[in-house]
This record gives sequence, C-alpha cells and structure tokens, in this order.
Amino acid sequence: MGVEEEFLLVGPDGSPVAKAAEALEASGHSTKGGGTGALEPEFMEEQLETATHPRSALEDLAAEIRAGRARAQDAADRVDARAVALATCPVRFTGTTMPGVRYQEARRVFGLTAREQLTSGCHVHVAVADEAEGVDVLDRIGPWLPTLLALSTNSPYWQGEDTDYASFRSQVLVTMT
Repeated sequence: MGVEEEFLLVGPDGSPVAKAAEALEASGHSTKGGGTGALEPEFMEEQLETATHPRSALEDLAAEIRAGRARAQDAADRVDARAVALATCPVRFTGTTMPGVRYQEARRVFGLTAREQLTSGCHVHVAVADEAEGVDVLDRIGPWLPTLLALSTNSPYWQGEDTDYASFRSQVLVTMT
C-alpha cells in the first residue's frame, strides 16, 4: 500500500499562503510533481502533497510517511509557512490554482467550485491483483464507509463559517466528481 497526504500551507497568522511553487523550488523539488516518494504540488498554490512508495511492511510505510511530513515542513519553513493537515480551510480565502494545463482546465470546467476547492486529504492506495479482487474489496468495504468517514471527520468549517456538518470536505468533493 501507499499513502498520499495533502497539506495546507499557512502563514504566521494561520491564513493560507500561495507559496507552494516557491517552497518546492526553495527545497529542490519540482513543481511538475516527482511521483511516488516526492514532495509535489497539489491543485492549489496553497497546498503541498507527499506520496510514499508502495510498501508491504507497515513499519516501512510509517517511516516514509514521517519522512514525507518532515520534507513538507522543511519546504514550508523555507517560505515562512507551516504545513498543516486540515481537511478544509477554516477561514475565508481566495485560492490560487497552480499553473499547468490540467489544473487550469479543471478550474475552467468547474468554475467557482474549483476556485473554492481548498481541501486536503490523506489517501491510502491498496494494491489488488485484478479487477475481480478490486470489486470484492469494494463490496466488503462499503458497509464500513460511514464508520471510516466518522473516524476521519475534521472539517466542520468552510469559508469561515460553521457548516453544521462534522465533515464538510465530503460535501465539497461531491461537487467535484
């Protein structure tokens, strides 16, 4: 399995800062995305992403996750920011889409939804042998999805307001799919 983590870059006052490209450059990482094991840009200029290599031992995976978090914070330190793990930005913001055809096309297609899309997540990728095993895994995990969402809830705020949802990130992502 492998893990991707997305981090919000915030300045000293806790507000999002559009410094991902600058942080990546200052720390020697590419803004084009280096793939697995690298520090990468995300959709918005206020975010960084880490990605592990595929691992079969949990100890190895945990060590690589910690190393990725340290890389993200090191890059953020170089631009006077912090890399924080928040599912949604709790304060009002104006997002800055990263340059690149893919990102700009998504912004064009999804309009306001994309401009307001400052969500971060932790994604766990699990290898399956074939499509049949993939379907079996999806069939078995379905009943657990409400529990997994409840355990991962940490995003009740959106644009500075309490949304009355325990996890507003899930509401935002429904619009983007």
